[in-house]
Amino acid sequence: MAADGAIRVGISGLGRSGWGIHADAIQAMVDRYTVAAVYDPNAGRCQSSAEALGCTAHASLETMLADPDVELVIVASPNAHHAPQAEQALRAGKHVLCEKPFGLTVADVDAMIAASEASGKVLQPFQQRRYAPDIRKVMDVISSGVLGEITFARIAWHGFKRRWDWQTLTECSGGDLNNNGPHVIDHAMELFGEDEPDVWCERRRCLASGDAEDHVKIILRGPGNPTVEVELSSVFAYSQDRWLVCGTSGALRGTGEKLEWKWVDWSTMPERPVQPESTPDRSYNSEKLPWQSETWSAGGDQDAGAGAAPAKQPVFDLYTDLYRSVREGAAQTITPQSVRRRVGVMEAARAASSIEPVAVKAASARP
Repeated sequence: MAADGAIRVGISGLGRSGWGIHADAIQAMVDRYTVAAVYDPNAGRCQSSAEALGCTAHASLETMLADPDVELVIVASPNAHHAPQAEQALRAGKHVLCEKPFGLTVADVDAMIAASEASGKVLQPFQQRRYAPDIRKVMDVISSGVLGEITFARIAWHGFKRRWDWQTLTECSGGDLNNNGPHVIDHAMELFGEDEPDVWCERRRCLASGDAEDHVKIILRGPGNPTVEVELSSVFAYSQDRWLVCGTSGALRGTGEKLEWKWVDWSTMPERPVQPESTPDRSYNSEKLPWQSETWSAGGDQDAGAGAAPAKQPVFDLYTDLYRSVREGAAQTITPQSVRRRVGVMEAARAASSIEPVAVKAASARP
């Protein structure tokens, strides 16, 4: 039974996200949330979901937004509907939790933020993977300074699979850039810093049945910032490490489950001024480096990456902070303004690339 102070939620969209992530999380947090209403254009799915949740089924988004029992609307509809539905809900006086992508353009985000400010309601992007233990640990190690100045970072979400649902269609705003890109770009921007990056992008359709990309490569660059490379692909039968972070004192590498890093404390080493003269024995300059190292293991249920069901704890963490923002007026941990910058990178990536189809060709026979 829901607690008296629980936030009353309406869910728009009851697919993998609305049902498998959000409804599931709310049912595990009955002291803070309860599902009051649902809407889905699939009437049968809407009704059966409402019966399972013990809530009201609405035949339209408009009637759900007019429902006085609904305080917070979760927008978990298909990608192209996120920003319009979120703005509509805010203008109806509801708090909003909006699934990723948090709008397709910066203009989308600006319209949502304006509606939030006009209504005085909370607008929360669903970027729960910023709470994931691995990105938090990576940022802790970087902040400690042991790796020195960060010069290069690479984030890889690799897999090998075919997909043939609506999320492979550009007309539905599908493709890996919109589907999983918001998470990995969010992490990349944490590494890049506060400046706005120059964005290079390559997109290819390799195995997907639709016309949207299933391989994305993005490079973020800018003076005084590390170069950050993102690779999100469904055509890597041999997956590489998720993390590689290189600095002037060492490096970090690893997965969502385990990280390792090593570094040199240059203060314990002699200075090496340039010696342009030839070495007596024609050798290369060399020295023994006194490496120090550490490892970290996450433990428990962790995000497996692109296409996998998300870990539950980061979802609970985001919902916990959202409750504090709605009920107690606490500052948001992940703000719409911070995610606006990520949407800007995605918009720049689309502008910098077109989707290249990859034709499958048989290997030439050797003579």
